[in-house]
Amino acid sequence: MKPKTCYAWLLAGWQAVSLAQSPSVQLLTEDYPPFNMILPNGEIGGMSTEMVRELFHRAEIPYQIELQPWIRAFNSALLNNNTCVYSTTRSEHREHQFKWVGPLLENPWVLYAGPKSPARISSLEDARPYKIGGYAGDAEAQYLIARGFNVDLTPTDELNARKLALGRLDFWATGEYRGIYVRAQEKLPQLHQALKFNTVQLYLACNSGVADSTIQRLNDILNAMRHDSFSDQVRKRYVGH
Repeated sequence: MKPKTCYAWLLAGWQAVSLAQSPSVQLLTEDYPPFNMILPNGEIGGMSTEMVRELFHRAEIPYQIELQPWIRAFNSALLNNNTCVYSTTRSEHREHQFKWVGPLLENPWVLYAGPKSPARISSLEDARPYKIGGYAGDAEAQYLIARGFNVDLTPTDELNARKLALGRLDFWATGEYRGIYVRAQEKLPQLHQALKFNTVQLYLACNSGVADSTIQRLNDILNAMRHDSFSDQVRKRYVGH
């Protein structure tokens, strides 16, 4: 066996043993359909979860997924080594708090209108005089609050959808795919998208103690997944386009 060939064989063997001995990564998420959710069979699923499961399967890195309230999951990933949280919007404020894997998926932000909403709006600024429903702790609500909009916070987006249908809100700010899912689940066809006002990327945010080599490997594999259309297939299963 030639020396270079022998070295390559030994290196590949060492990498396989190293991956097999990797500690299990704790993956935390919240109940936020259609990205992360409890399926009828009791398993954790959703668009982002399918992306993460496939990612770790291809990387041959052991993992565990647990559903928690968002604030608890977020803080656990901040404080505990070998822990990551998803689906996390990557923002300037959060940039240096984590090591990032992604983007997993794109998340357009929209304003939904109801039967009693004001006349058609053409820009986000047009919505400034009105009351906008937002999910407490969510990036869309934080974005609007930081810009001085009148945001009425609720503990769930389902409640925002119901309040909008009853005319207790003028608009509801949410993710496009999230809005499609909630409107269907709540059987509120009278709600409709009034404006798309931003698009963000959703990431796997990992504790700063996770090895740089692990983050790089996961990002390389995720890039390959985007090129082989896996993410497009996942999206179509949940939102139909």
